[in-house]
Amino acid sequence: MSREIERVEYRSGWLRGNAEPDSLTVQEWRTSEIPKDLQKAITRENLVDLGGTYGRRAAAEPAEYDHLRVVLAGGIVDVEVFNRRVLLSTGDAEIKRIDRVLCTLEKAVMAVPEIFTAEQRVGADPRLPLPPGAKFTYRDQANVLTLLAFRNGPIEDLHAGKYSPLLEDPQLSRITDEEMKTVMIDASSKLAELLALRDADPEAFAQLLAGWWRSVRDWER
Repeated sequence: MSREIERVEYRSGWLRGNAEPDSLTVQEWRTSEIPKDLQKAITRENLVDLGGTYGRRAAAEPAEYDHLRVVLAGGIVDVEVFNRRVLLSTGDAEIKRIDRVLCTLEKAVMAVPEIFTAEQRVGADPRLPLPPGAKFTYRDQANVLTLLAFRNGPIEDLHAGKYSPLLEDPQLSRITDEEMKTVMIDASSKLAELLALRDADPEAFAQLLAGWWRSVRDWER
């Protein structure tokens, strides 16, 4: 990709119900504002060859959504992806290239001033290699770890059952000893894997946090 990048636009989030992609906030960088890591990623992955739409919105509810627009001197490249995490599980080489660019973009978004309040910028983990101005607090980090190690584990299967009025009675047990054991073992195993990644490869861990952060962005912080 030898042509100069004049502008980068990125829209991402979750589409629920009949929500349209236009309802999601767009982040924009122009010329000198474009992070160098992002420029390198776009060039390295030769994104100009990857324009198009990937995945199906109907594959999940809510649908994960990414739209990257790269405005070049003399042309525009649009990459639209529905349910990126689902597509990544297929091992498709093009999706992996797109994901590497989007992970870099997600870190760049974290450097946008309005993303964090002054209070939320306090307590950032100094070990994480984030762009200048970006802050990923320990609480943000904990929210993502909770999502991956606990919320997305076996407890989701327990939560997916039908409602019963008996659930409102605090004197009754809502989970068996065996179910509790399964939940805790799975959560502990996943947490150990994530902590090992944080210590062994802070860059990869920061990318993982940036990628999943939007899933917990509305959680208490």
